[in-house]
Amino acid sequence: MRVRKEFKRREGVKSARLVVIAAEGRSTENIYFESMKASLCASDVHVEVLHRDSNDSSPENVYEQIRKFMAEYNIEDDDQLWIVVDKDKWKDKMLSTVALYCAQNANLHFCVSNPCFELWLLLHIEDVATYDKEQMEALSKNKKVNTQNTWLKKRLKDLTGHYRESDYDATELLPHINTAIERAEKLDTVPTDRWPQRVGTRVYLLAKSIIGKTEYTDKSQRGGKE
Repeated sequence: MRVRKEFKRREGVKSARLVVIAAEGRSTENIYFESMKASLCASDVHVEVLHRDSNDSSPENVYEQIRKFMAEYNIEDDDQLWIVVDKDKWKDKMLSTVALYCAQNANLHFCVSNPCFELWLLLHIEDVATYDKEQMEALSKNKKVNTQNTWLKKRLKDLTGHYRESDYDATELLPHINTAIERAEKLDTVPTDRWPQRVGTRVYLLAKSIIGKTEYTDKSQRGGKE
């Protein structure tokens, strides 16, 4: 029988709760969560951001990255392993498969943004709940507006002056994280759904867990509907 290794947790905090993050994007999410780890992580939390070299970014591939981590290391009861993916191009069937895996393991958490992770970044600087019907439709569809940018990427670029998915300053956003949490929570009008069916993002739950703002409880993975 294979013996799992002990993961080296935050120095000086033997009981640190482990928060492991595997994300669909190769850069955008990692830039943000590494910045959180460096400046906003609660003293009793150890954040580990898993990086990926390949372009295999389907929800199932992200889950597989987490599964391999769980197979290698001992996981404590209060440890959390997060699968961070976008809704945009993925079919409900694929999302449902990964949501089921998460529902079957209390350590696994399914974190979906609809349409994508950039929505979470935008909520730090703008309240999309104030959008009119036309703006909300454009956000929801998030179509390409030019050769380089989708609607959300262009919006972030217009508001911050510079944004590329592999090159942006997350430290400028983090002072507004509590505002982003509040805005995202208000958008999440049906928390029992396994992912946001309309514009919304569950990243606020992960952010709360990292900063230790509240005890994390995910209603969407315990018998919730699609």
